[in-house]
Amino acid sequence: MRKYRQITTELTFRCNAKCPACHRLKPLRIDLNDEQYTYTLDRFKQVFYPEFLEQLDWIVLNGNFGDSIMNKEFREIITYVKKYGTRLNIHTNGGIHGSDYWTDVGNILTTEDIINFDLDGLEDTHSIYRINTKFENVFNNARSVIATNRPQVHWKYIVFEHNKHQVEKAKELAISEGFHSFSTVKTGRAYAAPTSGEYVHLKKKSDLSKLPKEINCSWDSWGKWYVAPNGLVFRCCWTGAHYFDKEQDRFFYLDTFEELFDATKVSLEKIISYQYWDKLRTYLKGYDRSFPICRQQCGKIISSREKIEENLSTGERTVFSAGLGT
Repeated sequence: MRKYRQITTELTFRCNAKCPACHRLKPLRIDLNDEQYTYTLDRFKQVFYPEFLEQLDWIVLNGNFGDSIMNKEFREIITYVKKYGTRLNIHTNGGIHGSDYWTDVGNILTTEDIINFDLDGLEDTHSIYRINTKFENVFNNARSVIATNRPQVHWKYIVFEHNKHQVEKAKELAISEGFHSFSTVKTGRAYAAPTSGEYVHLKKKSDLSKLPKEINCSWDSWGKWYVAPNGLVFRCCWTGAHYFDKEQDRFFYLDTFEELFDATKVSLEKIISYQYWDKLRTYLKGYDRSFPICRQQCGKIISSREKIEENLSTGERTVFSAGLGT
């Protein structure tokens, strides 16, 4: 058994899409296109050195701000990761490159790896939210990966008011085209969230006053950390994204944070072993004094979304609820 369970990172803060509710659109204090926020292969190797990868189960490439396929060295980086047997779970809008590129990606990966393609609707609805991406392009890119018979290819479908009527048709298409799994995500986004029916998000209908005042840090429970592409290490993606907000008023960051938590200067193993994480866990037991971002994401509501994922071969369904402890 490997020592470390999961690191989430993103290979760049750049993105080709312009989704209306993306964190990219919040007031930020950085330039997302600055080169320091895109890994080079050499910097990636510096942060994720061989001895660490050999002890790491999963790298999840999932963006706070960017899509990892925008990194020009994407294929070289995932080839390096696979050299050490670390599994990859890649999230992408799949909106750039063509069939040959995605065939290469599929052949680099193994049957233990996963690629999640964001397809929020069908031909006439997908681009309403996924602005700057086209359903046909994304779908064909996913099919190219499926054709390699290597990684598990997953269809992630965020349900909006404008596409909720197409869920079953999309699932049927996923089955016929050989996707491994299909998930519906109930969005908490203010943009076009369903107003009625089974896909209304829990935040819209729960009486939060009846839920216990507890913070169960979901990333701590699962043994996960988030690393930004400039090498800074955070407990979770939410605190990692907030760090780059113009106003840092929802969490506390040490004055020496960029010195102590920079994985280009200090090894990931050392950062993860800091007593700081134990102190943070103890601090969060005091719900009323804790940080607003922690209360929001892991307090009365533990997640910003609810998801149901279905294995299309077995029909097995896994529910990821926004309720406490699940």
